[in-house]
Amino acid sequence: MSGGNIHGLSWFPNIPDKFVTWGGQEIKLYEVGRNKAESEVRARLPNIPATFLAIESRYEYARCVQPSFHKDRPTIAVGLGDGKVGISNFHEVMDNSWEYTPRQQRMCLCLAWSENNPNMLAIGHDRHRSDSCITIWDTERGLPKESGSSFFGVSESAHSLCWDKNHQILIAGMNQKQIKLYDLRQNTATCQSIQTKTVYGLGVAPNGNYLCSFFDSVIMLWDLRAIDRPLLQIQSAKNHLHLSWCPTRSSLLSSLQRESPYITLYDIRCVDVEKSREVYHVKKQLLPFHTKHHASHKGYTLTALSWHHMDFERALLLSETGSIMDFHLPLSILTAYSNHKKLPLLLQRPLSAPNTPVHSSQTSQTSSSELSNAKSSLNFHVVDNNLLEEDLVDETRERALSDYGLKMDGKRLNGEFHLTPYLKTVWLSLANVYRSEEKLIGLKSVLGIGLSHTSEAFMNTSRIETHVLQWPDFINNSSNLVCYRSDQRDTALKLCGWASEQDLDRFINTLCENKEFSRAAMIYVFHLKVLAACDILSKAVDQSRDPSMFRIAAIALSCFNADRTSTAWRNQRSIANKQIQDAHLRAIFSFLVADNDNFDLVLSEEGISLADRMAFACKYLSESKLAEYVKLQIQKSVEKGDLNGLLLTGESQDGINILQSYMDSTFDIQTVALIAINYFHRELFNDIRIQYWITSYMDCLNSWGFWEKRAELEIKIANLRSTFRSPRTVYLSCNFCGKSVSNALQEDARMRSVSSNVNKLSSCPSCRKPLPRCSLCLLHMGTTLNAYTTGEGGNESQGVPSKPFSKWFSWCQTCRHGGHTEHLMQWFKQNAECPVSSCSCRCFDMDVTNPEASIDLS
Repeated sequence: MSGGNIHGLSWFPNIPDKFVTWGGQEIKLYEVGRNKAESEVRARLPNIPATFLAIESRYEYARCVQPSFHKDRPTIAVGLGDGKVGISNFHEVMDNSWEYTPRQQRMCLCLAWSENNPNMLAIGHDRHRSDSCITIWDTERGLPKESGSSFFGVSESAHSLCWDKNHQILIAGMNQKQIKLYDLRQNTATCQSIQTKTVYGLGVAPNGNYLCSFFDSVIMLWDLRAIDRPLLQIQSAKNHLHLSWCPTRSSLLSSLQRESPYITLYDIRCVDVEKSREVYHVKKQLLPFHTKHHASHKGYTLTALSWHHMDFERALLLSETGSIMDFHLPLSILTAYSNHKKLPLLLQRPLSAPNTPVHSSQTSQTSSSELSNAKSSLNFHVVDNNLLEEDLVDETRERALSDYGLKMDGKRLNGEFHLTPYLKTVWLSLANVYRSEEKLIGLKSVLGIGLSHTSEAFMNTSRIETHVLQWPDFINNSSNLVCYRSDQRDTALKLCGWASEQDLDRFINTLCENKEFSRAAMIYVFHLKVLAACDILSKAVDQSRDPSMFRIAAIALSCFNADRTSTAWRNQRSIANKQIQDAHLRAIFSFLVADNDNFDLVLSEEGISLADRMAFACKYLSESKLAEYVKLQIQKSVEKGDLNGLLLTGESQDGINILQSYMDSTFDIQTVALIAINYFHRELFNDIRIQYWITSYMDCLNSWGFWEKRAELEIKIANLRSTFRSPRTVYLSCNFCGKSVSNALQEDARMRSVSSNVNKLSSCPSCRKPLPRCSLCLLHMGTTLNAYTTGEGGNESQGVPSKPFSKWFSWCQTCRHGGHTEHLMQWFKQNAECPVSSCSCRCFDMDVTNPEASIDLS
């Protein structure tokens, strides 16, 4: 079957291993997790290991398909364009009692099975002037009779349907202007109506309390316990296509938007504030179809999503090209902070089985979904094994308070930031590669790999020199060792952290002072200074916790003889390499016994940093082998999300892909955003992914109340991108004429002499209308101006002198009432509500936990 013919798909709610797809003239049933040896001749879906079981071909061009809650056999309801509704359990023999045809022919718009009563099906049709739009069909009792009480909504249209989880209440979106609730517990159904345009995508949350609906780009959230007014309104940039709740989470809402490859997740949360509820949401977007090897998202637009009702955060996804993915959400480490209390960090768990593993392992994943499977990604070595046992958000907050990403000097990297050794290595490597007068140029560009002769002059100006190195006299090695040198390779060695030949001894002494003895010995051996390496290992014996390995290595080096033809030597070498724990020592012996310049064992030793391996490659690999090795390491870094790969890619699309892959694996939005700010602040800064990371991290700082830290970060962004600074777009404007009050004040200041140094304004300089008053002292908002202030060095600078924050004019973002900050602070020390008599807004509750504990802002 061509994948492009699939228009929709859905899991069966109570049959965990089966799902159905429909499109064109066929409705097909599939099963996942079957034995591969079974039914190999049957058709399989592309991109997902699902076995084809059965087909339903009686209903062509299905308008809507809804799987039922039956447990014994997969049963579906099918709605057609002519209004006909059929029920199928994929048996070949069916009678007419399983098909319902309305009295008046018109389109079937929606179907909904009841979870409490699996035999109850609600059918929604388009409008007809003399017929009902909603039909309740009890499949156990046969077809609904025309004279029965199962018909509702005469001369109306039903756009979406759903059932209440706690009661026998049908919820319907009607006529594009109202939501109706039909209580079917009585013979004469009562109806409650709500006026709203958001009548599409009706769904009840798993906790049974929340109802969602949408219209165009607006999502509305309702509380079924008090549905007279909406609980929360969410505005999106694009129109929504599909809305559904995750059944294994209490209140996680997912949305697919038109022409978008992203899943948008809304985590709905509620905080109790002094007998009143504050409902808010945390938004997150995911890119399930990984597009790191593609220039655009074409073909990856999502058209359908179906949540698994039992496996935690598992869903089927359908792209516009018909590709299907069995997708697991990345492990969610979610936090909730209110203005009054900090809620504890919790790993989200299934509703049905709180103590079960996070993800089910029943189904094998495709290569594209493995990147976002938390079970595999969290085992990757860049993640500290202790992270899941610690409060990650507290760690992130502490790093933000200590200026992580702003002041990255060596002392802070070693202590204040509490970084893992992996992150320390990454930041030190980036600092070594980065040059303030240039952008972050990776080794790929420095070496001229992948660049044409016409576009870059690297290949033309770089003369490759070959040198034949002589082994030490005590090593009986008849083969020649060839090394390569060029100006570009010398630059690459410096960027990798290696010193030149003249400064090699000083560099090795620095490593020994830092107790990196095995690395120092390795670099010495790579320069064929074997005896000097023996001395280092001998000195390390006295300062090492495990001196035996260093002593044995020193003895082996001092009496090393390169007799590679001996079979005994070959066997002992392979066994020894497996038993040596230190990766640098393994690399030493792998280098000494390399045959015919085959250094694969050294280059594949992942226990050594990528910078050291690249420096070795620049010294001993030919042009073709070096280019092949660089491309291979970039590919591995992108696949694994290894930030050390930025040494190779620099500021490029491959670098962004590495950051994205690291983000998918670790969820460390802080590190990703800060690296992007510090090292991707030129051409690629406006990439949509970089902007999303920075915005997300800024939102985190806002949620914690770190206003100053966010401001410092924005200042750093503006300074790094000074040549691209945009004009100011935020200013204080008059409520009457709309002109900028602040700009007018500055123009007025320029026209004044130094003698007129004070001016108290109470009206707009443009229209002379009064400025807002303080709600407590009733004085107009005004600013004391000094026309000119003398800056440092005697230079005069125009501007407004800074006043104490207590004199600033502040206002509530909810009720828009305000006044002088010090007056408001005094008021809210004794009062809870807004000082304006007709306003009941609790302004201060939104900012400060305890007014008595507030700091002095003067």
